[in-house]
Amino acid sequence: MYYPYFRGKQFDLLALRQLSEAGKLSPVIKPVIEPVKDNPALGKLLLQFNNVNQPYFLIDNPQAGDFLTLAGQEKLQQLNGLKTHIITEPVKSVTDYPLLIAQSAAVLQDADFPTFEIPTIAPLEFRLLQHVKGPKIVLEDNFLRLRASSYREIPDEVFTLSHLTYQKRGFVGFSDFSIDSRLYYEQNYPTKAIVLHLVYFAEQEQLRIHHFVSPAEELPDFATRFMAVMAEVSQFPAFLSNDTLGLEILKQSYAKGKFPGMGVLRKACVMHHLELMSRFFETKTKE
Repeated sequence: MYYPYFRGKQFDLLALRQLSEAGKLSPVIKPVIEPVKDNPALGKLLLQFNNVNQPYFLIDNPQAGDFLTLAGQEKLQQLNGLKTHIITEPVKSVTDYPLLIAQSAAVLQDADFPTFEIPTIAPLEFRLLQHVKGPKIVLEDNFLRLRASSYREIPDEVFTLSHLTYQKRGFVGFSDFSIDSRLYYEQNYPTKAIVLHLVYFAEQEQLRIHHFVSPAEELPDFATRFMAVMAEVSQFPAFLSNDTLGLEILKQSYAKGKFPGMGVLRKACVMHHLELMSRFFETKTKE
């Protein structure tokens, strides 16, 4: 149903593991992990997912990062988990993969699709999608990566409607990059500001995102900027009585007057997003 795509950064992996350990990650959410960093967080996450039978997919041919070497490939093959594959050349026959990822129409145009019915994640691009004859999962880039000052100009916007529309559009599922963009960067923009990207459900189950940005020029350090941002978060109507585990992490640091670090902020925003999506789908299955 929902296949959030992660590049395997440490704090994204920590977000997934903490949600799973707390029982807050729905089984209808099936994370797709492209391992770009060889760190202990990856192994711990896969162990947790395997222990609780959380559906997920581990890409066995990442396109960037630490596993591109021969030694890295050998280590990656030793990791236990359900594997998926990024299509980099035309597929001529059925494979053993339960899920595939297509990035370009050129790769698919010569594929042998009469017997090729494996669910495939593909971007919303007509020339690409028309080559996918089997079940399609639409991949969208919902998060616009900007400098902090740009978020002040558009602090609130629609994040996605795909959770409401993917079936009507002919897809069996939908995918995005959570609170990140399609483009992979080792580092974020250097910034003096604190920015929190927090999603929330608005009227008619529309998923919106609010960008909380600190007044960096007016405050002397990250701690005071974090406190200023959290003062806004704590008064935001959607969060007054609707806490998630991610929000609790932020509010606990706020109550202690401590800045938890940029990585923890990132982790908390991802946790908040995925827990809200888990709640949404769990509610729908009960209706």
